[in-house]
Amino acid sequence: MRIVRTNVTLSLLFSLAVAAPVAAQKKEETPPVIQAPTADAEPAAPAKAEPSKVAMLRPKGAYADLPETAFDPMSLLGGGGAPPKSFFQFLELVDGLATQKEPDVLLDLSAPFAFNLPQLRELERAIAKVRAAGKQITCYIEGGSPATYQVAALCDRILMADMGALDLRSPAMNVMHMKDALDLLGVQVEVTRVGAYKGAVEPYLLSSMSEHLKAHYKTMLASMNADLVRRIASGRKLSEERVRELQARRLLTAKEALVEGLVDRLVPWAGAERALATARGAKDFELVDAAPKEKKKRKDLLTMLSEMMRGDKEEEIEDPQVVVMHLAGQIVDGDSAAAGSMVSGPAVKRLDALADNDLVKGVVVRINSPGGSATASEAIRQALQRLAAKKPVVFSMGELAASGGYWITTIGEPILAEVGTITGSIGVFGMRFQPGALMRRLGVHNELVALDDGPAMDAMDRPWSEAARARMQGFVDDVYARFLANVAASRHKTTDEVDAIAGGRVWSGQQAVENGLVDRIGGVAEAVAMVRERAHIDGNVEVRHMPEPKNFADSLLSSIFDAQVAAGVDAAALKLLLAECCRFAEVSGVVREALTGDGKAKIYALMPPGLRVQ
Repeated sequence: MRIVRTNVTLSLLFSLAVAAPVAAQKKEETPPVIQAPTADAEPAAPAKAEPSKVAMLRPKGAYADLPETAFDPMSLLGGGGAPPKSFFQFLELVDGLATQKEPDVLLDLSAPFAFNLPQLRELERAIAKVRAAGKQITCYIEGGSPATYQVAALCDRILMADMGALDLRSPAMNVMHMKDALDLLGVQVEVTRVGAYKGAVEPYLLSSMSEHLKAHYKTMLASMNADLVRRIASGRKLSEERVRELQARRLLTAKEALVEGLVDRLVPWAGAERALATARGAKDFELVDAAPKEKKKRKDLLTMLSEMMRGDKEEEIEDPQVVVMHLAGQIVDGDSAAAGSMVSGPAVKRLDALADNDLVKGVVVRINSPGGSATASEAIRQALQRLAAKKPVVFSMGELAASGGYWITTIGEPILAEVGTITGSIGVFGMRFQPGALMRRLGVHNELVALDDGPAMDAMDRPWSEAARARMQGFVDDVYARFLANVAASRHKTTDEVDAIAGGRVWSGQQAVENGLVDRIGGVAEAVAMVRERAHIDGNVEVRHMPEPKNFADSLLSSIFDAQVAAGVDAAALKLLLAECCRFAEVSGVVREALTGDGKAKIYALMPPGLRVQ
């Protein structure tokens, strides 16, 4: 029987259906009528469950503690890519995963990316917090570089593309020696130094590395590699001995990686989302991007030019803060900021401003520097001393804090480093380039008119006399003695104890802890916690990273300067040399300063060129 639907009838039937102790009945799709209840009607189909949400994060490109985001026109000539991104902004995204409501995390590691060893250690702590919060982290890899697999090993589950391969290369260093190239050019390098391990001068004096320095570097690499092996062994439940054996094999196919327990499952080469669906057996999830999309504002040409001419933004502090002050790049003398360098004048000005600002409750000084000018290093060290006299200061060493980068820490405040940090290199040298032979080949003759032999020390076309060399050695010895005294006072050692671990020797962060040059292993988060404790900060206080990235105008002027340097000495061989040198900031900085200088020797506290762990 069919019943014509009315408001009264519908209400009555609905009330009876709810009250009656029988199962709910299936409705007809025709709106005006309903099917009367019957005993044998089929039960209604259950509502379709909402798909679970999975937070996804995809690192890509290079990451730097203090990224130089300005456009560099000269980088186009060398095929340079995108500028590095902020590592600490990425670290905040990882930290945020611990508090997101999504229980599962997908880490897409299919894109090329680069983290240095100290950054990997900071990332390890952040991912451990996410897992401790109950989140399940699955990662997807296609081609596993050493950095990629170091991150993957931190996850709960690794899915690998079935045509991929793992590269478990152990860390190594590449130091470029330029002695033979300089000989071909007719450029002589004159050096005075202290310490047989001051490897910064070897590339200019020797065609290949000395055996004692090579042995010292191998010991440092072994210390760093121990941390990499620990990370893989702990994450994959393997013995450290087995991981070292796999490192020696280096390259493994996807199937070999599965057999060795380095990955959990092989999936088709179809991307992270499909890989996760394959592993779960169904596409029963929805991906949520953990990195918020930034809205880019379009700017007209006049606005961009106005910003260029205005210079850097004012870094105003309006609320109580703990500041992470980044001191990065080769240390140079000067009054104008330059992208990629730690210039003494601007650095001192910033540090003094922090010291005088009552809203700054404490400062973490994050150092990424191979060192540089001894005089510039001392100016910055004294500014840090003035800062520490007014508020808590803790040093956090990044990838490099060596030579002048260590000099500036010698104020008696706590120092933290990561195992993969390169530090030490306590040594000094004086050096100048003397292109006399090149000048003669080009038909250039220099005539010096002087009253005595003193001005000949600066002559570009002739070597030092024995008296001049002895004079320069005296200056180097004096600066080295001051370096030892600074370290001894700040680390509560005698100068003899410091000298035993100095002489230009470089150390890993772990070695530096063992020999007393560093207080303990830790990153920026641990340094901030120490500052908060020493400043007696109980509530929430903002942590701010400074300074802001350099603007377009700074980078442009720096590039024009570099171009003028390259054009100043018109030689094809020199162009080739500079192209190679530009890969190493320490080398290019010294060469640029030598070519544009007045022939005078400069005293450096600088680590060996190109000393990067890869």
